[in-house]
Amino acid sequence: MLLVDIGNRFAHIYNGVVVVNLEHSEFLKRYKEQKLYYINVNLSIQKQLEKNINWINLEPYIRVDGSYDGMGVDRKALLLSRDDGLYIDCGSAITIDLKEGGRFVGGTILPGIWRVKSCYKEISPRLEVESISKIDVDNLPNSTTNMSISYGIIAPIIALVDRVNYNNLPIYCCGGDGELLSNYLGGEFDDLLVFKGMQKVIKECGC
Repeated sequence: MLLVDIGNRFAHIYNGVVVVNLEHSEFLKRYKEQKLYYINVNLSIQKQLEKNINWINLEPYIRVDGSYDGMGVDRKALLLSRDDGLYIDCGSAITIDLKEGGRFVGGTILPGIWRVKSCYKEISPRLEVESISKIDVDNLPNSTTNMSISYGIIAPIIALVDRVNYNNLPIYCCGGDGELLSNYLGGEFDDLLVFKGMQKVIKECGC
């Protein structure tokens, strides 16, 4: 069974063993003859997806109590992967969604870590950094520019999570920077969470 989570930048394909990340054009070409189940948040390629009779769109079958019209299908699939908790997807954007009593309570969307990092060089070339340093969130940095920027990116996310997770629910992280954040938040990192939500939907709907 092939599962595909199509995001704004890449298609993430899970074959039950590993996840392969491909640009949209390469995915459309390489998998055109194979049966697969997908969710998609990239509207620019939706018509191309619908043309392939071997590809099944799971979005009509994905329902989360409390969700609103227009809520990303990837966020809803993520919420179905586990029980109550705070779900954080750290990709090109960071989504933080709270599920309690089996319902979506609320959530927020932030720019992804790599996006925020790239903004600094637009302020000044001297603020360009290649990577995020490990920080001590309990102490303001007083050494390098890299440490100061890293703190400025990571610490506000941690503070927001602490504020919204008022009942200290389990924290589940996924996405490209999910493991990085989970280390600071004491959360569980599992990059298959969206696919696990998709698997539950397939099992329940029998499609």
